[in-house]
Amino acid sequence: MTINIMDKYIEITRKQINEYMKLVFGRKFNKKYCDAYTEKYINIRYYNYYDEDIHSTIRRKIVYYIKQEQESLAINNIDDRILIEQMRIFYYYLVYFDNVTYCKDLRKTAEKIDKLRNKMLNKKEEGFAEKLYNTMQEYIQAKQDFIEKFESTDFYIKISNYPDRLNVYRINLKNNIKFPKVYSEFALKKAFETGIINEDKLLVEYYLTSIQILKDIIKQNFRRVYVVEFATTLLKKTKKIKNLLHIISNSAIQEKICIKIRYENFAKNREKIYELMKQGYNIALILDDSFEVNYKNIESLRLFKYIILNKHLDNYEEIKNNNIKNIIII
Repeated sequence: MTINIMDKYIEITRKQINEYMKLVFGRKFNKKYCDAYTEKYINIRYYNYYDEDIHSTIRRKIVYYIKQEQESLAINNIDDRILIEQMRIFYYYLVYFDNVTYCKDLRKTAEKIDKLRNKMLNKKEEGFAEKLYNTMQEYIQAKQDFIEKFESTDFYIKISNYPDRLNVYRINLKNNIKFPKVYSEFALKKAFETGIINEDKLLVEYYLTSIQILKDIIKQNFRRVYVVEFATTLLKKTKKIKNLLHIISNSAIQEKICIKIRYENFAKNREKIYELMKQGYNIALILDDSFEVNYKNIESLRLFKYIILNKHLDNYEEIKNNNIKNIIII
């Protein structure tokens, strides 16, 4: 079974948050309130939900919406309103342990939390700051190790920007494998782009692209979209396509990844590809000479995330003049 990288990374982050709050609050820790704050935090930090126009940075969004969550929790849990407020105050410090706000010295941050804990919660514990620092460092390292586990010395992705489309990038899987000289470059390319090998190499491409998207998100870059390859032969292999798509099934990844399909293959598998779109997968449709220019076909192009249009296509000018805003010209 394949792994959904984003789901697993967020799972580690949830454990990190729980451990942090348990260390700070001890017996006063309340899982229900912590989970409520965490859900809000994850939605902002990793999914970039909520109105961008209100607060420009992730940190400001976190401060704003966690405060809103505190007010909501307090209304329905009046007896615990002080604890809810205290948890909100300590929750803000998570931005330093999760790459939201840069901190030169996390040990000093742990010391600040220790002092605040003593003042606000009347909890004084010898060696607490060092314990908190070490625990958070373990999670920070665990998340870094998790990312590195999917990086490869044999394969890498070449990322190329589409000239006329800002923040949309084409992914091309490359390899560093040393083949005997008797194999021609043409033969190797043909082998990698046909049959089962072509299907299986997509696993590597999707994993590496997911890691790239995760790195973007960690850096708080939510604008990049990556166009990846696809093998339409997979549409007849239920288990195999399910395993492949599981890698990118997290909505944070789905939003930033686009599956590339030629029009002639779409025409042969129309219903199956529409089903993928219903499941939240974005499709970049490559138009070819099999595309017939008529009103119905032109209107259907607006359903796709992107339409890739080659300048050398016979009906290039006719398609281009139909005011289709999602076109990428190559």
